[in-house]
Amino acid sequence: MDRMFKLTMSTTIVLFTTFILGLIRAMVDVGKIKTMSSEILYFHIVFASITGILSIFLFSLARKTGLLFPKVLATINLSAISTAGFSGLMYLWSNKYIFSLSMLYSFEIAFGVSSMLIGYLYCFYKICFR
Repeated sequence: MDRMFKLTMSTTIVLFTTFILGLIRAMVDVGKIKTMSSEILYFHIVFASITGILSIFLFSLARKTGLLFPKVLATINLSAISTAGFSGLMYLWSNKYIFSLSMLYSFEIAFGVSSMLIGYLYCFYKICFR
């Protein structure tokens, strides 16, 4: 169970870091911050990729429970992460403001849903595997 707790904490830290980097990127896109180095953008892309991989892992854990609620949460989480990633890439290619908003809002949804899913799965697996 220690491994599950460490994974939960690392997932939360990765999600939070990705959200903060995305928020900084969105503030640059809107003009609130004047400039941003390319390294921060690459760092954000790396963390977003890790977040996508972790959401796939959460999806597989949710499917193993056999319950409907975690499956629905995991599907929403995976859809929101995919939408955020697609919107982020489309913004980099087209430089349209709507993609920046879509990326930010999708990731906010994913952040909330994945936090709820992580807590649910942690409690589920802690109770089931005592």
